[in-house]
Amino acid sequence: MQKLVFLSLLFFFFSVSSALQATPVLERSGRGTVEVNRSQGVCNPVFNRLPVRVVPSPSLRCLNVQANGDVILTWFLPDTISADGKFNSYFIYSSNNPGGPYTKLDSIFTYTTSSYTNVGANANGASKYYYVQTRYQMGTLNFSPPIDTLHSIFLTVTNPGNGTAVLNWNALANPLPVTSLKWYHVYCEHPANVWTQIDSTKGLNFTDTIIICHAFLNYKVTIDDSMGCTSVSNISGATFSNIIAPNVVVLDSVSVNSGGQAALGWVKDGSVDTKGYIIYKYNGVKWVAVDTVLGASVTSFVPPSSAAGQGSEIYGVSAFDTCMNVSVLSNVQKTLYLTYRMDICDAAMHLTWNNYINIPGSVGSYSIEESINGGPFTILAVTQPGDTTYTAAGLTDQLTYCFRVVVNNGSGDITAESNKFCYLVTIPSQPKFNYLRVASVLVPGKSVKVMAFIDVTANAQSYHFYRASSPSATPEHFASVSVSTPVNSYVEVIDNAVDPSLSSYYYSMYVVDSCGTERAMSNVDHTILLTATVNDGTPSNDLTWNDYARWLGDVSSYNIYRAIDGVWNGPIANVPFTGAGTNKYSDNVSAFYPTTGKFEYFVQALEGPNDPYGFADTSNSNVVNTYQNATFYIPNAFKPAGIDKVFMPVWTFVDISDYSLEIFDRWGLKVFSTTDKNTGWDGTLKGKPCEMGAYVYLITYKTSIGEYVDRNGTVTLYR
Repeated sequence: MQKLVFLSLLFFFFSVSSALQATPVLERSGRGTVEVNRSQGVCNPVFNRLPVRVVPSPSLRCLNVQANGDVILTWFLPDTISADGKFNSYFIYSSNNPGGPYTKLDSIFTYTTSSYTNVGANANGASKYYYVQTRYQMGTLNFSPPIDTLHSIFLTVTNPGNGTAVLNWNALANPLPVTSLKWYHVYCEHPANVWTQIDSTKGLNFTDTIIICHAFLNYKVTIDDSMGCTSVSNISGATFSNIIAPNVVVLDSVSVNSGGQAALGWVKDGSVDTKGYIIYKYNGVKWVAVDTVLGASVTSFVPPSSAAGQGSEIYGVSAFDTCMNVSVLSNVQKTLYLTYRMDICDAAMHLTWNNYINIPGSVGSYSIEESINGGPFTILAVTQPGDTTYTAAGLTDQLTYCFRVVVNNGSGDITAESNKFCYLVTIPSQPKFNYLRVASVLVPGKSVKVMAFIDVTANAQSYHFYRASSPSATPEHFASVSVSTPVNSYVEVIDNAVDPSLSSYYYSMYVVDSCGTERAMSNVDHTILLTATVNDGTPSNDLTWNDYARWLGDVSSYNIYRAIDGVWNGPIANVPFTGAGTNKYSDNVSAFYPTTGKFEYFVQALEGPNDPYGFADTSNSNVVNTYQNATFYIPNAFKPAGIDKVFMPVWTFVDISDYSLEIFDRWGLKVFSTTDKNTGWDGTLKGKPCEMGAYVYLITYKTSIGEYVDRNGTVTLYR
C-alpha cells in the first residue's frame, strides 16, 4: 500500500513537470494574450485562449537588488475569491535576457506569501528578468499566464574625469507598472553607510556634480510603487574628485558708501558647495585679490582698503568651493566717481561722472540727487545713458550743497551710488552799495574829477567808469581802477578827454566782481555846464547853467564865484535850488570899470543835508570868461591954470598893462611920454611951460580881450 502511494505521488510530480515544460506561458501584450514557449524562447500570439474563471497570477511590482547581488521580488497577491479554481502554488522564473530562456527558480505553496529572495542572482553584475505564475487546480492542474515581467535595475556609474559622476540604468519595465510612482530616486553614499537622496528623475540617467574634494562614492537608484514596495538597483561607484568650479558670480552693483569706500553687492551663488567669495580689484595693470569673504550666503562686502571716494575703482568677484575651486571672474563693474567744478561767477555747480559698466539689464538712467544743509537727498534731475554731465544752477550763497549720482538699471531694480561730496557755496560778495559821490569840473582846468563811494567788503576786481554826452547816448568806458587802489572806501578818476565848456557830461560806474563781470551800476551824475553873456546896456554879465544831478541829498543851492582880472573872489552870490532844471544869475559889474573888463565865473553846487551816507559834497561847473566892452574918453583941450590941469584920457574896462601916452609938438618933437595910467601931461617940457597951441597925442592900450588899440589926435593947450 505504501508503495502504491509513493508511485502515485511520483506520477503526479512527473505529470506536473511535463505540464510545466509543455504548457505555454501567457503574457500580456498590447494586442492581446501572448503564448510564450519558455523552453524555446519563442513568443507566438494566441488570442482569446485565457480561461474565463481562473486563479490569476500575482502582479509583480518590485525588484530589490541587495548589496550581495541577491534580488528580493515583491508582488501583489492575486484575487481568488471569484475564481473557479483553487490556488496551488506560485512559480518563480528568471532569465538573463528579456527573450529567455526563463528558468524556474522556486515554487511557493503559501497563498499569502508576497515576496521571494533570489539568492545568488548576482544582479549587481547584470540585470535579471523575472515573472511569477500561479498554478491552480480546476479539475486538473493549470497555470495562469504571468501578468508582469520586471527587469531588475542595473546601475552603471562612470567617471568622465570632469568632476561629475555619470549614472545610467535600465527601466524596471516598459511601460512601468500602473501602480509605479514613475520617479527614480538617486542616492549617494557618503560617508560610508550614510545614504543621501541627491535627486529624482523620470529619466534613465543622471549626472551628479561632485562636491567632495576626493572620495570613493557609491550610488543606487530606487523607484517606489503605490502598493508599498520599492525597487532598488545594484550599488555602483567609483573614485571621484571635485574639479568643477562654482558658478560665475553675478555682480549686480558697486556703490560708494558714506565713508568713501566701495560697497559691492552680488547674487548668491547657486552652487551647493560654495564656501565663499574672493574680491578682486584691478590696479591698472592686473587683477589683485584684496579680500576673501566666507559664507555662501554672504552677498555684500566693503573692502577696507577701498578709496572709491577719491577715484573710480574696478572690481570683480569669484566664488570658491570647499575644494578651493575658483569660478571665473564675475562681470566687472566700476564705481561711479563724481567730480565737480564750482562756478562762483554763475552760482552753478558743474558735475561730471564716469559711465557705469556691466550693470545687469544695462544702464537705464542716472539720477542726480541733491541735499541742502544736511537735509534728505532728493532727485534734482535725470539723465539718459551716456549723458554723464549736469549743471546745478541757481545755487544760494552760504548754503551747503551735497551731490551724488545714482545709476539705475533698465528694470529699475538695481541701483549703485557714486561718491558724495558737499560744498559750502560762497558766491562773491556783491556790493551793498555803489554810490557816485560827485562829478566836478576841476577849476580852472578842463578836466572832470569823478569820485565814488564803494563797498570795500565786496569781492571786487576793479571799477569801470563810463561817460556819455547825453542821457540817450551810449555810455563810453573811459577809465578803470584796480581793486588795490581804493583808500578809505573812495575811488576817483580824472577825465581829461572832455571839454566841460562845451558840454555837460553824464557819469556812472560799475563794480567788476572777481569773475570779471560788471555788476551794481552806480547812480548817474550830470555835471554843470555854465554859459555867460555880456550885457552892454548896463555893465553886467548874465549867467545860465543846468541843475547838477543827482545827489541822494539833492542840491541845496549854488554858489557863484567870480574872478576879476584873474583874481577870484567869492562866492559873490548864492542861488537857491529850485529844481527847474535851468538857473540864471545876472552880475552887475559897473562898479569895476577901472578893471580890464575881464570877468571869469564858475558855479558850485552844494549838496543838501539828506545824504544817507552823511556826505556834503560840492560840484563845480566849467569856468566861463566874459569881456566887457572898453570905453575910452580923450579930452580935446585942457588949461593948466583951469579946471582940467592935465591932459589924461578917461576909460573903463581897459587893460592898461601895456599902456603908453606920447605928446608931440607941431614939428614932431616929443614933449611928453608915460606908461603910468594915472599920470597926465601938465603942459610943460622939462619943467618949463610949453606954448599955447595944438599938440598931437598917441595913446596905446590893450582891451580886456587882449587886443592892442592905438588912438591919436590933437589936444589944444590953453594958457
